[in-house]
Amino acid sequence: MSTPTRSNTTRSTTRPAPTNRTRSGPLAGALVVGALAVAVGLGLPGGGGEPTRDLPNPMGGTAMAAPGTVDGVVRLGDLQVAGAAVQMGDVPLDVTVVPSWQVENTGDAEVTFAVGQPRVLEGCCPGPVYVDGVATEPGQPVTLAAGDEAVVDFPLQMHAGMDGWHHLELPLVLSSTGEATALHVTGDFTGAA
Repeated sequence: MSTPTRSNTTRSTTRPAPTNRTRSGPLAGALVVGALAVAVGLGLPGGGGEPTRDLPNPMGGTAMAAPGTVDGVVRLGDLQVAGAAVQMGDVPLDVTVVPSWQVENTGDAEVTFAVGQPRVLEGCCPGPVYVDGVATEPGQPVTLAAGDEAVVDFPLQMHAGMDGWHHLELPLVLSSTGEATALHVTGDFTGAA
């Protein structure tokens, strides 16, 4: 079929077949799935295990769940924390990284605990502590009903001059007995991460 133009000439309305064709198939599908997996994984504490959630970011800028691995379980009375040691590996400067721990009351009665003052074992500059998304003062009581859980977040951000190896701990203290344990986070804050 032809279409008249102003000069009363005709031209075809059919298009020639493109010479460069893209192909969607298993490889393209795998790339999309892989990209989605990476995007989802960055929003998860320790790289996986929980749905993406808002992270506390009092330092501003970019925030991300702590990279790396988690290990160990600590018990404090009826409280249990899986992944008590967060090993972040190389961590970028000028980015807020947020180690997180889930504290679970495994008993049949309510339990009150407190997160103590963060301690620097190596490096410097501990960040604030958040419990269930709320900034928490050291020693402030947190009460969990039987079977309940609370998320403890410890946002950290280092810049040039604060770079290098860091080892920080967060004490947990059982209010009824004064019994204590600690959560640990390590990482090498570097501009090369």
